[in-house]
Amino acid sequence: MQNAGYNTYYSGKLYNAHTIDNYNSPHVNGFNGSDFILDPNTYEYYNAMMTRNGGEPVSYKGKYSPDVTFEKAYDFLDEATMHSDPWFLTVAPIAPHSNIKLRPPYEPDMPAYAERHAHLFKDYKIPRDANFNPDKPSGVGWMKQLKKLNDTEIEYNDEFQRCRLRALQSVDEGVETLVKMLEKKGIMDNTYIFYTTDNGYHLSQHRLHAGKECGFDTDIHIPLIVRGPGVAPGRVSKAVTSHTDLAPTMLDIAGAKRDDFDGLSIPLTGEDVLKPSKMEHVNVEYWGMAIPEGRLGHYGGVKDGWAGYAHAARNNTYKALRLIGEDYSLYYSVWCTDEHHRLGFAAQDDRLL
Repeated sequence: MQNAGYNTYYSGKLYNAHTIDNYNSPHVNGFNGSDFILDPNTYEYYNAMMTRNGGEPVSYKGKYSPDVTFEKAYDFLDEATMHSDPWFLTVAPIAPHSNIKLRPPYEPDMPAYAERHAHLFKDYKIPRDANFNPDKPSGVGWMKQLKKLNDTEIEYNDEFQRCRLRALQSVDEGVETLVKMLEKKGIMDNTYIFYTTDNGYHLSQHRLHAGKECGFDTDIHIPLIVRGPGVAPGRVSKAVTSHTDLAPTMLDIAGAKRDDFDGLSIPLTGEDVLKPSKMEHVNVEYWGMAIPEGRLGHYGGVKDGWAGYAHAARNNTYKALRLIGEDYSLYYSVWCTDEHHRLGFAAQDDRLL
């Protein structure tokens, strides 16, 4: 984006293993301004450590991490709009990820929320659909061995989801503030906004504890909302897209097309939005273990261990194809255990046919 003439800014989490020890060896390039959340404090909502523009890590202990992330973003937006150059701002709060202490002893738990949201969603429960804690196990390999969740686990998971929803309120507030800033500055109609996430979550579906590394639609079917010049309000695209399509889409908007991407530019305007010619499938793959994020999750041989590895499910490496069309919705995966998984879905949701 900088090569296309943009000033670039970033606030929040960048990647795992970006730590208080390696943040400057070398520090991340490519941004005019940055404030990165650092491991091992990344997922501690009230104990963030951040590095601004490659400087010494600063502790925000006692402050709510998503709020801090957005406050940094407000400053970057003010800075970006002081110049005549176009700008690109990424905001990556940790909500609604689990609250996890990565330092030994590993302590995963429900997402933490700001006190101002404690009164919300008191009666919410995870939808009891066909995949909620089913009588028969589903999936392959280690999933076939899962026992039904007991009442204590289900009650814990319901509260876990309430905490997720409460944690997301800070994200809603932050996005609203950024939009109001754009409106006040008079540049809303000339700004593209992309709202998405890096993964979904499962919680009680298929007998699973809190987590995200599986190929079910709960984990891989994530939001992508785009607003900007030429994007029709309320229009729903039929394109099946993935994260690999975001970079070519944004560079296309910036007028800096490149041909060396795995993904394609997502159609945002015109008839291609309704009937995209090349977007009906995505690749889905995961390499590694399935790590339960709550206190009650336990798939391994022992209940503790650094970074949750000891109670994670092994043999969770797979490659898959998700294929969606007008009259079909299919999923096919091949696993490291040489198992094959074939599924059909009803109405493009996660109900198995």
